[in-house]
Amino acid sequence: MTWEKMKLTERIEAVHLDCMRSPVFCAVSGIIVMGKWSIDPSIPTAGTDGLNCFYGDAFIAPLNRKKLRYLVLHEQFHKLLKHCTLPRYRKLVKDYPRETNAAQDYVINGLIEEMDPRFAFVERPSPDLLINPDYQGWSFTQVLDDLLKNGKGKGKGKGKPGQQGQGDGDDGLDTLDDHSQHGKGKDGKELSDEDVIKINKNIDDALRQGEITKRRLAGNGKGGRDVFGLNKASQTNWREATREWIQSICVGDDQSRFTPRNKNYVPHGLIMPTHFSERTGDIIVACDTSGSMGPHYGMLFGEIAKICKDVLPDSVRIVWWDTSVCGEQLFDGGPHGQGYEGIATLLKPKGGGGTTPAVVPQYIAEKQYKPTAVIVLTDGEFFGDAPAVFSVPTLWGVINNERFTPPQGKVLHIRGE
Repeated sequence: MTWEKMKLTERIEAVHLDCMRSPVFCAVSGIIVMGKWSIDPSIPTAGTDGLNCFYGDAFIAPLNRKKLRYLVLHEQFHKLLKHCTLPRYRKLVKDYPRETNAAQDYVINGLIEEMDPRFAFVERPSPDLLINPDYQGWSFTQVLDDLLKNGKGKGKGKGKPGQQGQGDGDDGLDTLDDHSQHGKGKDGKELSDEDVIKINKNIDDALRQGEITKRRLAGNGKGGRDVFGLNKASQTNWREATREWIQSICVGDDQSRFTPRNKNYVPHGLIMPTHFSERTGDIIVACDTSGSMGPHYGMLFGEIAKICKDVLPDSVRIVWWDTSVCGEQLFDGGPHGQGYEGIATLLKPKGGGGTTPAVVPQYIAEKQYKPTAVIVLTDGEFFGDAPAVFSVPTLWGVINNERFTPPQGKVLHIRGE
């Protein structure tokens, strides 16, 4: 059946399948199947409440397949980035409704076009989208701060009256879709805290499934900017994210226990044990000794100490580095090391001049260490361009630098306390 002969509902279903099969955009597969979607004549363009999507029939009817893909992906990105459901975002939307809507669109449109720069899969559904290359790699809140400072948009043109979701303002901040439902149900009522928690949890689960799909279709490559955030854990929950990562890497399966329960089976109504080993491998914590890191050592290593008491790795080796490796400390509870409880209190940082992370994997190779995993703690401000690439699972804990992208591994952005 040709595109022109398809019903509008069939077109949306076809576009959903296109996105789910795309090696570039298939990571949104789990997000697409979350919630419901409908065609609503009362919607000028499109919109979402963070779970469900709504499309205006008059707006989507003339769109070709590539343009409708762009619009559908735009709504899925609102869901994926939790623009409607994160509590801190919901407050910003109330305080700065027009600016937040524009900032979110700048981020989303930029991500779509960064992922498909040649427009092989998508096409802009309107000539007046909010696009600004200067915002590439910026977070929603960074763009919002910039808009508030400038007092107006910096896109290539403002929206057409009656076409864009926010009407016909004269400040260049007209958005593609209807953001009036952000953080609300379709009936206009505020989502409850319970609804928000459930939706955000479902989004996280859907992203993990999307990552699996993306790897199957496109291979498990390394490096590059993580535009979906598939390899980035939320800075507001960095402690739990760190714990889950270390447990997933280091916990074995030669023993079992029901406390905690196995999370993989809970959704199916089954109470199953988790599996663990008393001691499973060595962990290297490679810590940047630049001046900006010192105030955060207590916070970072305090949490690592707590985790290691539970996971019980064979050893935790802290490697202090700047432009070279300046020292190390071993914690293992054995006769030649210090107990895990000392990780937070017996720190002896060495170094402090410049930061070149590539020296760490070189040092590990020279010492012939065989870690199970490496955790790199840094502010992400480096001297020189040589990347630090490790041959084992790697977690980058990055302090106060959301723009940093590691050459490999998982990145966890942490806001200093």
